[in-house]
Amino acid sequence: MPKLRRCEKCRKYKRVLYKINDEEICAECVRGMAFYQAFKESFKDPKYRGDVITVGIDIGNAVWFNPFSYAWLYPLSLWMVSKDIGARLIIEKGSNIIKLVTKDNREYTVKWRYKKPLDDVLRLYQEEAILKVIDEGDELVLTEGETLNEMLKKYGDRPDAFEIIDAWVSGLIIARLHEEADAPDFRLVDTLIQVIANEMIDNTGDITAESYSKVTGYKCRLCGLKFTTREEVKSHLMTVHRTPSDEIMGHIEEESITTGYLLDIYSLVKALTQRGVRPETFFERMERLGVAAPEDPDTPRVIERDGRKFVVIDPSWVRIVARAKIYERGLVLGRGR
Repeated sequence: MPKLRRCEKCRKYKRVLYKINDEEICAECVRGMAFYQAFKESFKDPKYRGDVITVGIDIGNAVWFNPFSYAWLYPLSLWMVSKDIGARLIIEKGSNIIKLVTKDNREYTVKWRYKKPLDDVLRLYQEEAILKVIDEGDELVLTEGETLNEMLKKYGDRPDAFEIIDAWVSGLIIARLHEEADAPDFRLVDTLIQVIANEMIDNTGDITAESYSKVTGYKCRLCGLKFTTREEVKSHLMTVHRTPSDEIMGHIEEESITTGYLLDIYSLVKALTQRGVRPETFFERMERLGVAAPEDPDTPRVIERDGRKFVVIDPSWVRIVARAKIYERGLVLGRGR
């Protein structure tokens, strides 16, 4: 049996490590890196951009109660306030004082009160091009980086622009923290990623979980006309096509959309417990905040089939984690040690 060795990312001891970028990293950290990469890259793809925003909102809701998250998300909150009131965002050099200065020179001052150093947090924002720090002598001015400018270009004309920007940037920051050795452990998010990857997706990135579908309408197979209800299409077949009663059902096609995928509730509870997360915490946030829950109001949170219970997971989560599984495979292929 392989001896225990320490992962150079999370510092935990594991029997299997992977050589990634000259570091020996455990499977959980590799998956975290892959999720970060998938989350970041998927925003550039119109096919997945909506999924990323949905997952980002859920991530923000999931970690908001974790006090360690406040420091990482606070600069984004300050930036949004500064845009709302038309103020410049300024840091006094050599201090933890942050000022919002309006065009008419009104000044609002806040102090950085978190254990995590402000410089460390701003470093991440700069590396991700979320914020740009401009040196103006005694002051550092925080302004939009390339990432925020691109977001404003795409969504700045919408009333929900800040909500979308907050969702994506928050998700990106939390996902990026997988690469920080001393980052707080956002275990609920990590566990959700792990269990979706393990239970719902195969090694090639294909979704293997059973889908939960919702009927959206009906179509006449004979002429292609669409109808809202089964009764309408049956009436159409009888009156327009003179279809005999015993043949009607053969000419009706249901149209449906996938509103979720089924995750065995036992597997989820087991994974949460193993990572030290109370299952009640996840289900409370799923119910109250919609974390990983389908957006369709008619889709239940939990269903029972053949004596087994399943949690219905939002398709956006499954699609983004499936993309992450592909990135993960690329990272570890041929590199296991």
